[in-house]
Amino acid sequence: MFETRSDEIAHLASECAVRTCWAQWVALGSPAAANRARASAIVDPEALVLLSLCVHEHERRLVDLVSWWARVGSPLTSVQRIQSVAARFPEDAGQRALASFAGYAAEAGDRRWSRHAGAGIATTVRRKGQDEPDLSKSATLWLRLRAGFGVGTKADTLAFLLGIGGAWASTRRIAFATGYSTVAARSAASEMALARFIRETSERPAQYSAPAEAWAAVLVPSEAASLAPSSAASSGAASLPAWRFWSEIFAFLASVIDWSEQARSASAPGPHVLASRARDLMEKHARGFDADGIHVPRPESYRGLGAVDALLETTRVLCGWIDEQV
Repeated sequence: MFETRSDEIAHLASECAVRTCWAQWVALGSPAAANRARASAIVDPEALVLLSLCVHEHERRLVDLVSWWARVGSPLTSVQRIQSVAARFPEDAGQRALASFAGYAAEAGDRRWSRHAGAGIATTVRRKGQDEPDLSKSATLWLRLRAGFGVGTKADTLAFLLGIGGAWASTRRIAFATGYSTVAARSAASEMALARFIRETSERPAQYSAPAEAWAAVLVPSEAASLAPSSAASSGAASLPAWRFWSEIFAFLASVIDWSEQARSASAPGPHVLASRARDLMEKHARGFDADGIHVPRPESYRGLGAVDALLETTRVLCGWIDEQV
């Protein structure tokens, strides 16, 4: 029974991770994914790179896409943020993925990555594809902001605020979403508010929002810009893509896959230890589920080996949500 559960969890998580990676690579103009579904929510470039490398054994072609991105998209990828996001992934898997991408990027000529570079994934990489990413799709909003304003906390904060549709957010929530420190998020948000790029509440602690309709007039994709002026103005805010806490969601998927591999290894710990680790996984990522409004089982409701059933149901619910939201 335990092996059946762990195998089902592994299958659900790995298949979902691969589908989601492909959808987000399509949105970035991937040269190898033209016939696949395309993501509509905001693509998280650092989380996408890390998850793609964490699941490469389930889909070898994802390494080709990461290598392509290292060549054409590394200037739009944050060295600082990918380290923060990697810390949310299983330790060994996250650090290996970071070192692999850094190695590809350094080899492509981006020296910022050299000090983090390690050995790449041991596979044959086909270096094909266009010489620049396609930033025309709405899901590339985050990367378009980085291309326009530079890679850093301000562009990332603005991407988050626009992605939540003009809602208000505290610096703590901004920091959790973007992966920067609360101090860095507060500094970036207050300076953008001073420049009147975003709004700030008068009470303390301050909260921030971005005027979605005003920004949409500049940021909506070219196909929306071709509408009549009155139509474009009324549909602009609705055309902005939605924010999803992908860094946390992707880290959970990678952690579930890592847990499944432990469960199936020759040196696997006993079922009770694995059940305890399953409960720890769900508790660790509960904040991410809550942030995205995903209703999953509460691990404290399951005792003993029942935590594995809770992990299975959590993975099933999460994968269904991802397929609808990506």
